[in-house]
Order: sequence, then C-alpha cells, then structure tokens
Amino acid sequence: MKTVLFIAMTGILLMPALSCNNNSRTDNNADSTGAAAVSDKGEKTADPDEYNQQLTYKQYSFSVNAKGQGHLRKVTITGRDSANDLATVNAPLEGNIYYASSADLNKDGRPEVYLFTRGTDSAGYSKVYAYAYDSKTGRQINFPDLSPAQQKEYQGHDSIYIDNEYVVRSFSTSDSKAQASRKMIRYVLRPVDTAFTIQQAQ
Repeated sequence: MKTVLFIAMTGILLMPALSCNNNSRTDNNADSTGAAAVSDKGEKTADPDEYNQQLTYKQYSFSVNAKGQGHLRKVTITGRDSANDLATVNAPLEGNIYYASSADLNKDGRPEVYLFTRGTDSAGYSKVYAYAYDSKTGRQINFPDLSPAQQKEYQGHDSIYIDNEYVVRSFSTSDSKAQASRKMIRYVLRPVDTAFTIQQAQ
C-alpha cells in the first residue's frame, strides 16, 4: 500500500515538470515556425533612392534596378530566358517606381516588362515605361499621353495597373471631396510595324 502511494505521489510531483517541458517545446516550435514564415519580399539597399525588383514570367526572369535622386533616374533591366541572357536595357525615367510587373498582354508568347512611376509632386502624376522582348532584345513601348479632353478632366492621383490583357489608368476628375469621382481608361498592346504601342481600347 505504501509502495502504491509513493508511486502515485511521485507521478503527481512529476506532472508539472513534464508540463513545463512540453510548453517549452511548443513555444520553441512556434518561434521557429513564425520566424521561417516571415520573409521580406522587398529588396532593401543602403541607398533609399534605389529600387530593386525581381520579375518572372514563365521561363523568363528579369532584374530591375533604378538609381538616382530627385525626379530623374536611370533604370537597368537585365533578363534571361531558360537558355540565354537577354540584351540589357539602360534608359532614363522620371519619378519613383512604385510598381513593376512582367506580362504578355498580346498573348504572343513573349513577355513585356512594365514599370509604373509616380512624380514627387502632390498631384502624383504617373507614367508607364514598358519594354517588349523578342528573342533577345527589349524594345521600348510607347504609352500615350492623356488626350486634350482627358487633360481637362484630370485632377491627379493616378492609379495605373495591369488587369488581364489591359493596362488600366484611373485618376481623379474632381478636386472637391464632396464630389470626388474617378475616370478609368483601358489600354491594349498593339503591334506597329516592327514595334509595339499601347493604345486606348475602343
């Protein structure tokens, strides 16, 4: 009887210690899992004015780097398909890149790289810099300015993005908060001779 009582008491005394050890393992696992789940997708650099982004489309990969101060910058795009390096693009651009993407809007099996920039002024005027790739070379794609009628409506605060086969631009058409409204314009990619241009969709 004393032996049974001794074993029972020993088990009771050991339970808190075992519980603490189990909790410790659970916390450690949670910390490890949490740390592994966190990933910084943005590429930070020592220069706050520098922009870096990696893009992929099917077997193509691109590296976008923009440097400079103020509203004038230089962008460098290097690319590669599954077997070969693509020609490097070096070009000037205005504003800060806030979004970059690769896509195939005209469904020809070859990608384009799109860079969306925003000015430093309060109006936030945006521009699009785009490049269509053939087997090795990235050719610049022209993006149209706003028409005279659209310029009359324009009140800044652009938002430009890719939606399926369209480049979509929206902007404020009223500077009055009581009558705030936005206009949306859709654009498509079209071949012109040996190049490409972006035109307003009909």
